[in-house]
Amino acid sequence: MIIRAPHLEDQAAIIELLQLSLGESKLKKTQTIWEFKHIKNPFGVSPVFLAEENTILVGIRAFMQWSWQLGDIVWTSYRAVDTGTHPDYQGKGIFKNLTLYALDYVSQFGDCFVFNTPNDKSRPGYLKMGWQEVSKIKVAFVPISIFSLSYLFNKKKYENSISEFQLEQLCSIHNSNLKSKNVLFTPKSAAYLKWRYQENPLQDYIVVSTSDYYVAMYVKKHRFFNELRVVETISVFDAKIRSHIRSMVYQYAFQNCCFLITTSDKELFIFRIYGSYGPKLTFKSLTPSDAFIAKALDIKNWSYSLGDLELF
Repeated sequence: MIIRAPHLEDQAAIIELLQLSLGESKLKKTQTIWEFKHIKNPFGVSPVFLAEENTILVGIRAFMQWSWQLGDIVWTSYRAVDTGTHPDYQGKGIFKNLTLYALDYVSQFGDCFVFNTPNDKSRPGYLKMGWQEVSKIKVAFVPISIFSLSYLFNKKKYENSISEFQLEQLCSIHNSNLKSKNVLFTPKSAAYLKWRYQENPLQDYIVVSTSDYYVAMYVKKHRFFNELRVVETISVFDAKIRSHIRSMVYQYAFQNCCFLITTSDKELFIFRIYGSYGPKLTFKSLTPSDAFIAKALDIKNWSYSLGDLELF
């Protein structure tokens, strides 16, 4: 078996292998989506590795580049995402070999780490390769109740009206606030938000903004009800502004017949259920810093939005 980096002409074969190994699900596999995730990513082009057997493409492994900041240090990190093995070659260790090869490759560029939220089926394989469980992601559940019925009559129209300059200023305030708290956070920028939400071909996000806040959310359809998932909230931390955001979110929930609102922002809603209800965050350290590892293994030291960690 040969492991190598992809060439430009491999893209069609990569998409075909992902479709063959994983099937077309809600997370569709197309060349547009591949380029969005792994080439246009503002954090950088993804390290991708292919496995070949007798000139047949039998495996793929991609690490999406990401950034997390702690204090003044911005850590290069990678999301262990798209992977696939040809059905005729499964059970031969291709996934493990590709992943270990990718780890060796990224580690040569300095201290870094890999993170993801694998499902119950794939998590044991990651743990065998040295990943560690951090914790389940904390999520706030906000049921639509009689206390929020007044928002049904709110007819205000909301827009994505913030200028790029204003958004950069808002992101700078947001980043400075989290930097002072000495927690791990993804530094936000106008370029990142545009890529992640406004130009995302995977999901139709609702983006609402003013000079004081930026909110991204979407309607997730379940079998018996709709959920409004608030994946990003960046704002000036002011009680009046937060009240405006809350009113806006409730209005969109009613407009889309949502029974439930979910968010990682535990301060946004007063009446909510908050706890470790999300998927498990796992972490693979590629740094000798014991102090950083200890900090990263405590979920209390992570300040994340749902958009930072949800699969896309």
